Amino acid sequence: MIVNPDGRFWVACVGRGRKAGNFQLEARKTERAIRLSHDRTLGLALRELFAFGLMQTDPNFANYRWQADTGRIVLLDFGAARSVPVQTVEAYRRLLRAGLAGDHLAPCTALIEAGFISMAALHRHRQAIDEIIKMTITHVGKPGPFDFADRSFVEPLLRHIEVIAADRAAWHVPPADTLFVQRKVSGMALLAVRMQARMPLGEMVSEVLST
Repeated sequence: MIVNPDGRFWVACVGRGRKAGNFQLEARKTERAIRLSHDRTLGLALRELFAFGLMQTDPNFANYRWQADTGRIVLLDFGAARSVPVQTVEAYRRLLRAGLAGDHLAPCTALIEAGFISMAALHRHRQAIDEIIKMTITHVGKPGPFDFADRSFVEPLLRHIEVIAADRAAWHVPPADTLFVQRKVSGMALLAVRMQARMPLGEMVSEVLST
């Protein structure tokens, strides 16, 4: 599958291009490459979830090629493509809308609806979960492009997460559909970290939620 810069896509038998991991090298050379690396990776994952309702859930970087001359992303492997249930899409939509609004309370409900956390975890670790939500919203909501290379907020987040993870009574396995989606989203975020990408994350999420 080849995804055009305007978001349209078409299927082809053979796709040429460079490895997705080489985006960083190109992004250092030209402003156009930086824009392409932003829009064509995490932006594609967002459109898969909220526009297509069909997601290639394997974030393996080797599954993607980038055509620098056209700005197209080439998807090589459809083996992990799967439909995303409406209820999963809507749970993510409510979660991201609450985050964009800077609401520190609504995300708890959305996290439970999406199956990320259980009621037991919320009751036992409400303060830690509230801090995780607050730190995430504060960091992502900073003015200007989101800098994926800035990991300063990760260590404080992990301290809270480790406390919850150590409590066996709070252990919870999310639904399979949520796990598949999160695997893809997390993988694309890791690719952005690898590229040291800076992107208008809030604007990207807001735009795809409005479609």
